[in-house]
Amino acid sequence: MDLLNSFIKRNDDIAWRIIDEEALVVDSKDSLIYPLNTVGSRIWELLDGKRPCSEIVDTISEEFEGEKESIKDDVLNFLEHLLEKGLAKECA
Repeated sequence: MDLLNSFIKRNDDIAWRIIDEEALVVDSKDSLIYPLNTVGSRIWELLDGKRPCSEIVDTISEEFEGEKESIKDDVLNFLEHLLEKGLAKECA
């Protein structure tokens, strides 16, 4: 899968809320709560299925400090994790 050109969105069955710039993502299926830091929360907010992952990488690179290549790797790893856990899904 070419994740950079994929469109990913939050799983509609997952409850979540942002509190003080950090998201709490609740997977009721497994009764697990995933706390996301500020960067993870921003990525979560951007997962609307309307933009390719490359645009999410660009946005995070603009809003947070760090080397673009390192940010890209971190964002893509985070997205892969969300997909593996079923918290997000690729748009058709």
